Amino acid sequence: MSQLAPVRSAPRQGARRATTTAPRQLKVVTPPETAGNGVFLALCVLLLLGGFVGVLLLNTAMAQGSYTMRDLQHRSDELADTQDALRHQIDGVSGPGPLAQRARGLGMVPAETAAFLRLSDGKVLGVAKKAKANEQFSVVTESKAPARSTAVPTTPSTTSTPQSSVPATTTGATPSTPTTTTPGH
Repeated sequence: MSQLAPVRSAPRQGARRATTTAPRQLKVVTPPETAGNGVFLALCVLLLLGGFVGVLLLNTAMAQGSYTMRDLQHRSDELADTQDALRHQIDGVSGPGPLAQRARGLGMVPAETAAFLRLSDGKVLGVAKKAKANEQFSVVTESKAPARSTAVPTTPSTTSTPQSSVPATTTGATPSTPTTTTPGH
């Protein structure tokens, strides 16, 4: 048979059964209630609220850490400033000028000859002689470098010179011409 052939209806066999019953009545059936919907909804709301609380706590902890870090940074800056000031004081006290001045105050004089102690075996190298007081000895603590050329010449009587960070101390020499003498010359 070909697909284009007309379809013939087959004669019905058997008699139709006659029914005299009335048509059926349709009823609305409600779907059965599921107990899981309320639990699922409560679980979703609980997870959402837990996430919000977690983000809030994390944000609060980060803000507190930021304030703590800022306070520690300020403290670190203060300690660095204190350290710089203390180093500046140590440099001012332990420079050659202040040490020479304190040594003279204690009655010490520069040695003309030197003797060294070798720490490995305790042997004294060189011959030390008793030092004599030398009034011409001086220690130069600050050298006068030539000033940069400026438009207005400065004279010592009209302008004040700025103080350096290390105190200038010369003993036995004028401030404008620092001299150094070496022991034995």
